[in-house]
Amino acid sequence: MEMTVRSTENGRVLLYEPEASDVSVLLADADPVSRHVLAGALDGADGITVLGTADSGRPLHRWPLDGVDVVVLADAFRPRPASLVPGLVHKGVRVLLLDTRWTARTVGDALAAGCAGVLVKDPEIGRLAAAVRAAAAGYVVVSPELVGLCPPPGRATTIPPARPRGDRSVGLRLSSLTEREREVLTVLAEGLSTREAARRLDVTPATVKSHVSHALAKLSVRNRLEAVLLMRQALDEDRPPWS
Repeated sequence: MEMTVRSTENGRVLLYEPEASDVSVLLADADPVSRHVLAGALDGADGITVLGTADSGRPLHRWPLDGVDVVVLADAFRPRPASLVPGLVHKGVRVLLLDTRWTARTVGDALAAGCAGVLVKDPEIGRLAAAVRAAAAGYVVVSPELVGLCPPPGRATTIPPARPRGDRSVGLRLSSLTEREREVLTVLAEGLSTREAARRLDVTPATVKSHVSHALAKLSVRNRLEAVLLMRQALDEDRPPWS
């Protein structure tokens, strides 16, 4: 399954795009107009069925969650947007959280609460269907402008703490990679897709995937997103620790 960057007018969404499968969705927002817009974004999407909508201001026990795989939650009026997530996760559904006011605290809280994705909500949401499919398949969906706000992989705290410059723990992990594997992750950390990375490096997409697969094992991370986050964390240093 490939992590791709889908372009939109107002930004890009970093996501995994798995094979299409039947996914049942509930749309939740306190604003009925927003619920209508979200429903329109998913209307007619292959393999996705919108089972209904819910006013996110109502208690969870009144939400029609029977048979729902993914809840798309977009509540601009809630001071703590992730506060509903634990209850939904406990009911066995995946949650995509959309907001316009993300901070390191709210991104960390959302992921710690069990969100399957944190997305910037903007008028151009035509890629929402792909994000829903990715979340249903068990992957994490992150808008690229939010990647820098994500806590480091494996960090239990909900708010990413200040990281000392030259943190060797990340550098040592990445130094175990070959030069080519680090090069591939560096390109992917820029937001390129597998095909775009292959063109940049003058290799085949299969070669890029092979390097990523080897890197995942060496870094002891669960998926490609975590590997890319590690690389971005290292590249934030003035000088990468392995250089």
